[in-house]
Amino acid sequence: MARHFVIDCDTAEDDIMSLYMLLRNGVEVEGVTIVEGNIAYEQEVNNALWALEFVSGKVNKDIKVYPGSDRSLVKSFKTVENVHGKGGIGDEIVRPKKLRPEPKRAPQAILELADRYAGELEFLAISPLTNLALAYLMDKSIVEKVKKVWVMGGTIYGRGNITPVAEFNIWVDPDAAKLVFNAGFDITMVAWDLITNYVVEEDEWERIKAMDTEMAKFYVRIYKHYREFAMKHQKMRGNPHPDLITTAVALNREVIKRSERQYVDVENCDCLTRGMTVIDYLDLWGKEPKAEVVYGIDKDKFMDMLFHLLSWF
Repeated sequence: MARHFVIDCDTAEDDIMSLYMLLRNGVEVEGVTIVEGNIAYEQEVNNALWALEFVSGKVNKDIKVYPGSDRSLVKSFKTVENVHGKGGIGDEIVRPKKLRPEPKRAPQAILELADRYAGELEFLAISPLTNLALAYLMDKSIVEKVKKVWVMGGTIYGRGNITPVAEFNIWVDPDAAKLVFNAGFDITMVAWDLITNYVVEEDEWERIKAMDTEMAKFYVRIYKHYREFAMKHQKMRGNPHPDLITTAVALNREVIKRSERQYVDVENCDCLTRGMTVIDYLDLWGKEPKAEVVYGIDKDKFMDMLFHLLSWF
């Protein structure tokens, strides 16, 4: 039976490859929704359309792109072109040749798709959670209709990437994240300080560069800037894959080595810990666990999925 996904993007390189991984694995992508985050909003929209044009001959479906929120619910945020480049795929600025975004806004599209695929729709949130929060505020019955929410966001050990304790996606809109985590959705959370343990190291990077496929060449082109930033400024041994690991987890539960169901809340104060995910490890609050928190993945299985993607064409 086909699986039905909405993928919510602040479209940089890892969002693009996450979309491709869904398509490569036969998932029905019912919509791409765009939200504020990594780079200038209009460029995020352009990147999604441009990315769909790159695989247009390989996909037998007209996948629609729905612009959503271009700002967080309450607080201000900043984009991170220093991390992903001015264009989100490095400093290259791309534009679609033919495709255009839908006039319908993302929160409305999410609600309509949740109605159409009630009990089947899965929401891949690899970006700030503003669009899903807005859809929830419009119609709270969406909680019963969405089968699963896969969240790339937060930290499990309090080691952030935008502040010392906060991960970027949650920090951009902590009010939206707090709404989503407390709404009752079936959530699996893949945290930033988890994925930093599973980077593409030098031998793997060289293997990708040696692959004679268009997709592998495309991968090297769009990840070069991010890889250099991660190694130089974040002290990693290679480029991480926060969004793509989350996508792999969503597609194949065997990628998860260890996870626990725990109560997770989000700090949305105007304070040093803004955007921090707070996990009740010891059940001190006695609240019902709301999320499956991933604590370990099988890197070999993830890399197999990555190489499968890069062999597409």
